[in-house]
Amino acid sequence: MNILHVSLGVPPFRTGGLTKYSVDLMLMQLEKQHKVSLLYPGSYHLGGLGISRKRDFQGINVYEIINPLLVPLLGGIKEPESFRKSVNIQVYLKFLSDIRPETIHFHTLQGIHKEFLQAAKKLGIRIIYTTHDYFGICPKVNLMDHLGNICNNYDAGEKCINCNANGYSTLKILAMQSELYRFVKDTSIMRKIRQREKSKNDHIIYEKESAVLTELNETHANKYVDLRNYYLEMFSLIDIFHFNSSTAKSEFEKYLNIQGKVIPITHNDIHDSRVSRQYDNNKPLQIAYLGPVDRYKGFYFLQNSLNELKGGNWHLHIYGDSAKADVDSDSNHYTFHGRYQHADLSSIFKKIDILIVPSIWKETFGFIGLEALSHGVPIMISEHVGLQDIITHGETGIIFKADEKELSEQISAIIENREILSKMNKNILNHDFVFSMQQHTNQMIDFYTTGV
Repeated sequence: MNILHVSLGVPPFRTGGLTKYSVDLMLMQLEKQHKVSLLYPGSYHLGGLGISRKRDFQGINVYEIINPLLVPLLGGIKEPESFRKSVNIQVYLKFLSDIRPETIHFHTLQGIHKEFLQAAKKLGIRIIYTTHDYFGICPKVNLMDHLGNICNNYDAGEKCINCNANGYSTLKILAMQSELYRFVKDTSIMRKIRQREKSKNDHIIYEKESAVLTELNETHANKYVDLRNYYLEMFSLIDIFHFNSSTAKSEFEKYLNIQGKVIPITHNDIHDSRVSRQYDNNKPLQIAYLGPVDRYKGFYFLQNSLNELKGGNWHLHIYGDSAKADVDSDSNHYTFHGRYQHADLSSIFKKIDILIVPSIWKETFGFIGLEALSHGVPIMISEHVGLQDIITHGETGIIFKADEKELSEQISAIIENREILSKMNKNILNHDFVFSMQQHTNQMIDFYTTGV
């Protein structure tokens, strides 16, 4: 089969779960003798729309869109009119006619013009979309409003004004998409700048008593309505949706009348590394949080729940892009380990008793939970995490209501009785391990052709 993937790019410039999944799926498809190409939104130059052939990536044919739509990532959209521009459909028609894919697999619509999907429909190419996040429905990607609550009504664009008040400017996005930025993105100086901006915006956007709200402007609100409609039209051109969880499926179905199937995702570095574990009631419960110190990821929700157990027999290990300065905490109960690599996970999971994934956004999957299970580590996840599809509450993990008191009580019960974890560990070991990338790739190839 000739397959074209549309994603944000390849490592090292692009990282994260979306990139990891899309690249690993492409590599496994190559291994199975399929022809695989990648198209991604690239940099900006003088002139109009173009598509440039780039250096292959591990056998994948790579193409870059020159002068794509803007790519805001998680930064928000401050100027919605800049994210919906018409282009010459002939550029996309020629590109698709030249490479002749049978299937186009979208992992994002960021940076993509509507004309690209229209060209695919004209040529009769089957279009698949994986629901990694909510971009297209939500300019901030995660369906969280400016007060840190799940957004169920964007009020005809009015709420988008407040949520995106600190969004990236067009100039900043252009700079972040530049070829120069690719070389300096991971320098220590740039990481510090991004961390400082995130901390500043976190404080401004989510401080309930003094939130900086943009003055309501009907014209500006209508621009967000137009932007959403632009992407809803793009979604309507997709033939079949690959929902990576029932959580994602239920959210997308609120906005679209669509067909699709729930297929949990995985990646190439998840292997069956499950081992039997011992737990000691007399030692502090070793809890891990892996991810950025962010509100939508639920870190502060977890911290508040744990603080109800101050003086208790527990210790939280924080792995991710964070620093102790970000959090009001005491060293007796918190250890900040900083950024980690996937190669570090084995040693991390050897040291901990339980992983908590406390997301307060409707997280479409949650790779870190699957990675913990692959090492035999019991997990606690909030009711909003899509990973709940593959665990059984009380047997292989705990699904808790996004309520600080309930989470405190659940953690307290485990602190008092580690036998809960022992039973979960045994149950995890007794389940079949069905999360290899090879198995998943076979599922996806079948899905491309049958939709089931």
